[in-house]
Amino acid sequence: MSDQASIVFDEFSKIRILDPAQFDASSRLKEECKEFTAKINEFNGIVGLFQGLLAEKAGQIELEKLKTIGLRIQVESEVENRKSRQAQLQSLIRERQAELDRLIVQHESLVKVQQEQQGFMDSLTSK
Repeated sequence: MSDQASIVFDEFSKIRILDPAQFDASSRLKEECKEFTAKINEFNGIVGLFQGLLAEKAGQIELEKLKTIGLRIQVESEVENRKSRQAQLQSLIRERQAELDRLIVQHESLVKVQQEQQGFMDSLTSK
């Protein structure tokens, strides 16, 4: 470029400070910049959508992780509950078995007393 500004007229008789070649190059650069800016904005939009999808998927994954943790805790507590319930049932079985044994002994004793009394009654009636 020269140090002096030159004034020129374009094909539409407009006054220009730049010569037509520089003006055309400047106009092309301006259009390319607009296109580039539009493409960058479109790219930013796509990136924003992608980030939104990633955030949504991350939320879903986090929710599933929490559900899994909850289920694992439930399973672990169920194992403990079953062990506790089994111990309670074993204790109940032992109690009932002890009661059964006591009742069997009592029954045998009563049968023996009944047999003795029957024998005594038979001896009284036979005399």
